[in-house]
Formats: sequence, C-alpha cells, structure tokens
Amino acid sequence: MRRKRGRSFNRGGFGKFGWFAARHSLWLSKSMRIHAICLTKNEADVIEHCLRDATDWADRIYVYDGASTDGTWDRVQAMKSERIIPWRSDDAVFREGLRAEVFADKRGDSREGDWWCQLNADEFYVEKPREFLAAVPANEHVVWSVNLLYYITHEDVAEGAFTGDFEKDRARLKHYAAACAEPRFFRYRERLRWDLNAAWPHHMGVIHPHPMHFRHYCYRSPQQIQMRLDVRRENRARGFEGWDHAKEDDWRSKLVPRAGLHRDEGDGRAIVEEEVRAQYREPKSRRLVKRFMHSTGFWP
Repeated sequence: MRRKRGRSFNRGGFGKFGWFAARHSLWLSKSMRIHAICLTKNEADVIEHCLRDATDWADRIYVYDGASTDGTWDRVQAMKSERIIPWRSDDAVFREGLRAEVFADKRGDSREGDWWCQLNADEFYVEKPREFLAAVPANEHVVWSVNLLYYITHEDVAEGAFTGDFEKDRARLKHYAAACAEPRFFRYRERLRWDLNAAWPHHMGVIHPHPMHFRHYCYRSPQQIQMRLDVRRENRARGFEGWDHAKEDDWRSKLVPRAGLHRDEGDGRAIVEEEVRAQYREPKSRRLVKRFMHSTGFWP
C-alpha cells in the first residue's frame, strides 16, 4: 500500500536573506501585537486549556461568551488578566458578525502592523503564531489556517468510556482529517472597515501563500458532543442560518470509522489533501489586482 506523505508543520529557514531576515523577524515578533477574538458557549471542559495555550502568542484575548450554562463564563472570569479580557456574556443569537462588535470596541488599542485573530475555544495552533506572523512580508495581510479536525471514532468508543475531562481524554484523540482551510489572521490597518453583519473586514488584503495549522477538537466526549449539537440547534431555531452540519440531535451521529482518517503519529507532520491546499491558494491575477489596489491606497 502506497503511504501518503505528510508535510512538516514547521517550514523553517529564511531563504537567501538568511541572517538579516531572521533578525528582522525577531524584531517584528517583539514589536507587533496579536489580538484574538474568542467566541464561546458551553466550553467549560476546554476553555481554560485554549486560553492558557493562546497566551503564549496572543497579547490580548477578548472573550465573548454566549450566556453559557455550564460554568464557562465563570472560568473565563477567573482567568482575567492583562492578556485575557472577559469582554461580554449575553444570549445574542450567534452570527459571524459578533466578532465585529468586539473589533469595533477594541480596535482603538491596535496600531498599524498588529494582527487580529479569529480564535475558537477548541483550537490549538501547531506553529508558533507570533514567529510565523513576524515572517509574513509587509505587503501580505491575511494568513489562512488548515483545520485539522480530530474525531471520536466508533473504535474509540468501543475501547472505553470518555471521562469528559479534556486533559485526560485528549491523548485518545488521535485520528483527524484536514477538513478545510479558512482565514484566521489579518493585519490591522487604520482604514479597515468591518460591518457588524460581516464575518470579516472588507478588503482584508493579499493572502500569504503558506498557511498555519490548528488542531481542532470540536468532538471531545459524548457529553460534550451532545451539548454542542443542542447549542447549535437552539441557535438555528432562533434564526441562525448556518451550521448545516449540526442538524442531528444525537451525539452518535458524529462518530466516524477510523478508515478514511489520518492518524496523528506525534511526529510533527500532517497530511493535507490537494483540494484543501487549493482553498488558500490565491490566483495570480487576483493577487496582482489586490497588490495594486492596496499599494495605491484605493483599498486599506
């Protein structure tokens, strides 16, 4: 059987500019700031792990809680610090534009060259985002990330019960698929405009050709999967039109067989299929148009 090859998470090296590029990247990593917006609801089992992990690279993490009923908001408030800011908790119907409300309130703390991140409470970055972003050329403004989605399989359930404690159960979550690639970071500019009903700002910019990767643990235990489905069905009933993947009402519907998934061997490599890579590759013609429009000031 022909073995599929994975790509290393770490690209390494700074090309022909070597020492200078490395020093410049180090300087940028210290001077720029990273602002993360984290929307969460009923993620008590994982929120502390996510926030603790993200403080290694984010300068500010603004947490917007959707009126959690499982103690998530209490845990966020207990972690309040200079980096972790419990921004608000309310029962607004989910929409992607909720992040724009946080951005509108906190953008005054940004300066040109900072980065903003969409951070979900069940995501853990493989690369070191601060080092990665510091190496992105100044004329590129957006970084996508590959979603390495980890599943609970039928075989996992057959091998024993899950505890509901993410720290204990995480070691059993070994099987993943590269589900998609999505924008996750954008470079701040004063003229950026983000409408309150939009998922992202207008004219975010030129996409960096290389993505980051994050491990996505949205299926962590039977109890958690059931709560996740219930939350999503509730929001759909209240008017949210997305989350077609969450119409099911029983956690067992989210179990999958190991066949067809990739196994995380712990060697720092991931298998990402070509159709996923194609999602973050920007056509040359589009890049040229964007470069012109941004460099001339027509776009921010």
